[in-house]
Amino acid sequence: MIQLRDVHKSFDVRDRKTRKKKRVDAVQGISLDVKPGEIYGLLGPNGAGKTTTLRMIAGLMKPDAGVIEVCGLDTRTKGEEVRGKLAYLATDMQVYERFTPREQLRIFGEMQGVDPATAERRGLHLLDRLGLSDFVDVKMTSFSTGQKQKVNIARALLHDPKAVIFDEPTTGLDVLTAKTVLDLLQVMKQEGRAVIVCTHAMPMAEDVCDRVGIIFDGKLHGDAAPKELLRSRNARSLDEVFFQLAAESETASA
Repeated sequence: MIQLRDVHKSFDVRDRKTRKKKRVDAVQGISLDVKPGEIYGLLGPNGAGKTTTLRMIAGLMKPDAGVIEVCGLDTRTKGEEVRGKLAYLATDMQVYERFTPREQLRIFGEMQGVDPATAERRGLHLLDRLGLSDFVDVKMTSFSTGQKQKVNIARALLHDPKAVIFDEPTTGLDVLTAKTVLDLLQVMKQEGRAVIVCTHAMPMAEDVCDRVGIIFDGKLHGDAAPKELLRSRNARSLDEVFFQLAAESETASA
């Protein structure tokens, strides 16, 4: 469903002190597969290459080398078709607060080419599943962070995607709202969607992900079921694996 084969991406950045340009290898030879009905946890520190990887999968950025396919479609040449198969929920998505959830979903349904009646039906179903059915026609100016996140989730899923990317889906949410989102991940798994969850919440990844990969310095480590990864690293938690990789990276760069 989602396949990456030896993907590389580099950027030219300017040093703040010297003002000289330097090459940064953000993603270095990452390969992974996410199958239908699987939740894959993509973990790692800030600046490790997670967001760059997600953006390339979503077709928002092209790899320098390697191949990325979503539902058998090459993201470099079939970007528009990929976006029709994929949902990408980023951490910086905002809602239009002057609109109600119904109005916002109707607009995005039109943008995604979803029939108005179908968009209405799907949108109301998703909002009900997320516990927002009583707020469908309330302007979002007074919505909490969790309520806005729920509307964005409904917006991302409105076109019935086969593959889903959630970047930090529970950040800033209270416990009950976070549980609603995690329950929805399980529903999407049962529906046969391929799901990538990018998160800093290691315990959550251990609980909900079928497999996890940890990106460190642009390279993928692990790519295994959480229990298998813990066993191979002789660790008690993913947090401990993370710290092991951090120590190895520091030693290698010393």
